[in-house]
Amino acid sequence: MHPVKSPPLSRGRDRHVIAVPVLPDSVALEVTVVQQVFGRRPFPGAGDLTGRYQIVLCGERRRQPLPGGVDLGDLAPLETLLTADTVLVPGVENPFAPRSRTLLATLRAAFHRGARMVGLCGGTFLLGRAGVLDGRRATTHWLYSAAFREAFPLTRLEIDRVFVDDGSVHTCGGALSTADIALHLLSLDIGDAYADAIGRLLVVAPHRSGEQLARDPHGQFMTDFLSWLREHVHEPLTLTRLAGQAHVSERSLVRKFRQATGTSIFEWIGQERVERAKSLLETTDHLVADIAAMAGFGSAESLRRNFVKHVGISARSYRAKFRPTRKSGGSHG
Repeated sequence: MHPVKSPPLSRGRDRHVIAVPVLPDSVALEVTVVQQVFGRRPFPGAGDLTGRYQIVLCGERRRQPLPGGVDLGDLAPLETLLTADTVLVPGVENPFAPRSRTLLATLRAAFHRGARMVGLCGGTFLLGRAGVLDGRRATTHWLYSAAFREAFPLTRLEIDRVFVDDGSVHTCGGALSTADIALHLLSLDIGDAYADAIGRLLVVAPHRSGEQLARDPHGQFMTDFLSWLREHVHEPLTLTRLAGQAHVSERSLVRKFRQATGTSIFEWIGQERVERAKSLLETTDHLVADIAAMAGFGSAESLRRNFVKHVGISARSYRAKFRPTRKSGGSHG
């Protein structure tokens, strides 16, 4: 599948620049995952985004060997962060280690200049120290939760999230969730359908709704229930039917679902239906009214309300943005 839209650009460039600061204890795996998702892929049919994104590794030193002997080659100057479209801070082995004033000041300046800021795992601490997370929602590795809350009392920590999207600031909770947040960013830039296709090629399950649980306190029960719910989300659903399917009382289901997902059942269903509608809008020429029915909304008006609530724009505007060209004769309502 080819992208139907390019990522946002700035400063007159033809590629979206992702600047990655490399520190002495950066986690090489996270840098590699970012390169795989946004860059050239070493197997046929995987697509190539090097014409749309430019990944620039930078640092305070020209060369920065990482733990384990990994050498990423020559690095661009740290000032590259100041003109980047996205600044992506990989995880670090010691999030509590002191960082230079120059690094923190440059991160802060990049944010104030309008860069999208991304912190991976322990890299979230660097964004916190730079003042980027004040008044925002964020996550990090659950092992660091107590220290994070103490260090950044102005940040709302959501430790049970794989990743958190707070507008222009994005954070994730662990090294293996780097792929999740990278695909989420790809979805924002180019569209869900393309991000899902890349996720399949990289053998990564898509987390389209954005903020899935890092740990499921109810184990296989909730995993199985969510799987069933996704398969039937387009059908009329009542709490009575859902509780019967789960073989628990309605009250118990409401409580367990909120504990496991951090949201209510019908809020979750609404978000999932919107995600289904987004995919249909990107990949088909069906009328909006038909897509509303296919996604589980009772009417086009219900789709419109939920789309504006969860996406911020109308379904028609979304289609125009992410699928600007269609076959002649097709209709999109």
